[in-house]
Amino acid sequence: MKRGFRLLGWALLLSGAPSACSGGHVGAAASSGASATSGESAGAGEGGGVATGTGEGGGAAVGAGQGGGAAVGAGAGAGPSGECAALAPGPFEPALLTAVFSGSEDFVFDGRGYLVAKQGPNLVRFDATGQTSNFASLPGTVLGLRYRPDGTLVAALPGQGAVVQVSATGMVDDYVTGLTDPNGLAPDALGNVWATDLAGDRVIRLNPDATIDEIASGAPEVSEPNGIVFDLARWAVFYTNSSAGEIRKIDLNNPGERPSLVATVASSVLDGLVLDTCGHLYTVDSQNRTLYRVRLDAGGAALGEAELLARFPTGVANAQFGAGPGFDARTLYVGGAAGSIYGVTVGIAGAPVPAPPEAP
Repeated sequence: MKRGFRLLGWALLLSGAPSACSGGHVGAAASSGASATSGESAGAGEGGGVATGTGEGGGAAVGAGQGGGAAVGAGAGAGPSGECAALAPGPFEPALLTAVFSGSEDFVFDGRGYLVAKQGPNLVRFDATGQTSNFASLPGTVLGLRYRPDGTLVAALPGQGAVVQVSATGMVDDYVTGLTDPNGLAPDALGNVWATDLAGDRVIRLNPDATIDEIASGAPEVSEPNGIVFDLARWAVFYTNSSAGEIRKIDLNNPGERPSLVATVASSVLDGLVLDTCGHLYTVDSQNRTLYRVRLDAGGAALGEAELLARFPTGVANAQFGAGPGFDARTLYVGGAAGSIYGVTVGIAGAPVPAPPEAP
């Protein structure tokens, strides 16, 4: 692909291609009316790196909706099968990938063989051989880091109340200013960036023209929001209320409806949030240096309590599934401002996320 998007699996979802997990999968209402159930057999595969968004089975077809939305069609089947039914329960032993970063609460894969994170005042690229190279100068505190589909990297700078954009050549420009405390970022296929404004108690959408739409605000439903993911198949946004230890959901099909509670992790401070291809959520408890998985049904409701997946020896805040040469697509990489990034082999790939376009 010489121009336009390269979205790790987005094209398949937007065209209605099947998901990696057959049956009543993400966004698909089971024809029998039964919700998805969680399976905990230990048959999950290791390693691999399959292409995100591909596989067998009858997943839900996702079509274009009015007003920029997505119409989610009903899928066949009455529960997860294949890889989604064979997810192994934790806990797992994390493996240290690198400890070269400093002050990087978040990190991101570009899908082309690099992990991008903060090292001192710079953003650096890190490849699977351990080599690093400076990418851009970005001093000060940087929280969320994510790629938009046009290849620009967006970064949340809470000290400046701004989200900046970094070009492929490392040029830094303002994207959106005038925010209170920007933190988590989640771009979508249209170039919007869903974001949390932690001290402002807001979940917002940053549009391509740099305008801001407030999606939800106000305690207790939106209280110190931190991590965030955009779920295309369910047409929803999930986010963490950090100090409350909550994961909440905003149903974008019902504007104005208050965010619903999905799960609570007791005595935690929840930070980053990530979605797998089966539609389950993973969240990082930065206070206790732990990783949890919350299995969800087709409508986005929790199937039981949060599962402890891993404990870490150093501070962690965010997680991302591997993408690109040298990084395992079925491994969840977890890191934080302490500078270390760990790999946790969870046996399933992540949901599609934007990545830079292919080189010409």
